[in-house]
Amino acid sequence: MYLNYELGIKNYGKNYISILTMAVVLFAYPLYYAHANTESKLRERIEARQKEIQKLEEEIVLYQKTLSQTRDQSKTLKEEIVRVETQIKKLNADMRLTKNRIGATELRIEELDGSIVENETKMDIQRRALAQTLQAVHQTDTDSLVEVLLQYERISDFFGSLEDIQNLEKSIHDDLGALRELKIILEEERASRTKQRETLFRLDQELESRRTIEESAKKSKNTLLVKTKNEEARYQQLVKEQEVKREEMLNEIQRTEDELRRLINPSAIPKSETGVLAWPIKGSVALTQSFGNTPDSKILYHGKPHNGIDLRAPVGTPLYAADSGEIWETGDTDIYPGCLSYGKWVLIKHPNNLATLYAHLSRILVTPKTSVTRGDLIGYTGETGYATGPHLHFTVYDANTVQFRASKISGSNCQYLPYGGYLNPLAYL
Repeated sequence: MYLNYELGIKNYGKNYISILTMAVVLFAYPLYYAHANTESKLRERIEARQKEIQKLEEEIVLYQKTLSQTRDQSKTLKEEIVRVETQIKKLNADMRLTKNRIGATELRIEELDGSIVENETKMDIQRRALAQTLQAVHQTDTDSLVEVLLQYERISDFFGSLEDIQNLEKSIHDDLGALRELKIILEEERASRTKQRETLFRLDQELESRRTIEESAKKSKNTLLVKTKNEEARYQQLVKEQEVKREEMLNEIQRTEDELRRLINPSAIPKSETGVLAWPIKGSVALTQSFGNTPDSKILYHGKPHNGIDLRAPVGTPLYAADSGEIWETGDTDIYPGCLSYGKWVLIKHPNNLATLYAHLSRILVTPKTSVTRGDLIGYTGETGYATGPHLHFTVYDANTVQFRASKISGSNCQYLPYGGYLNPLAYL
């Protein structure tokens, strides 16, 4: 792609063009050689990062396999401690994985920066060379025909020079095309670098979220040990007390939402159709608890219908908005001692009169009264509130029936909970 002018005009001479070409090549060669060496070293570092990433992904799969085997509430204190410790190890591996992805992205940005500098140097060399040769052509064009002829002893020499000029002009035209191609390459590289920097920013946010989630898991473990004093009898008593309070809460939610279901207006909400809502978790989705009256609901909900669906999800799984809309409210029932409910939750109101509830989260990334687009990251799954293991509880409401109330259970500390006329999520996913 470098200028290679073999022809020129006599005034500026074929020797001038040859010297110019040689200068361009000699100047560009060390730059190319240096870039090739740098690029090779960057490639090696990127490959090393990729191997570390693969190794960590395999480690996380093993942790997840262990956690999946104990996803239900542990029967003994020892089992529960082991489960929480495994969860912390997995979150720590998640953080190391994210750090390596950040490192790999930074190396790719460095690689792109080097490529951009190299191509900008090529463009600068070609621009300067073209400018000088164009000046030569322009000088010849401005000389009068008589002046030009006087410079030659023979007419044949003059016509040979004209042919040289025509060839030179064609070469200039070709190199202008090469410059335009370089410009397109640069624009694409800059766009790619911008995209990589956006990825880097998201990874930084993810790392911070995972740190927070890991700290929360450690805190939960310490709280458990304080409450039980590492004694099995105390743990079993704690589980029984939670089950009693949870049953009272379920009864209240059921009574309230049965009333609100009567307010559902079928004509004001979308018809049942696949794709009205997107799955809030990407990838393979495992349904651990379906909607309504199910065999599981008879056990877990004391015979009462389940007002949503449960999706298996390790603590820290990214959670996405099922559709565009406004963050209606967010909450955390764990800040009220003894309020065994949704834990950290997010409620989104959608333009089609549906509202979606996401519960038992480990971290919330959105704030009320802000807009989200379908597929936006809104938080991470967890097991806050009353949960028998890490999962996402997902409910769909008729938005026109949604209300926020404090619990009326005697002695309850639940100050703020979402209620509504619930619908079958599977009818819209």
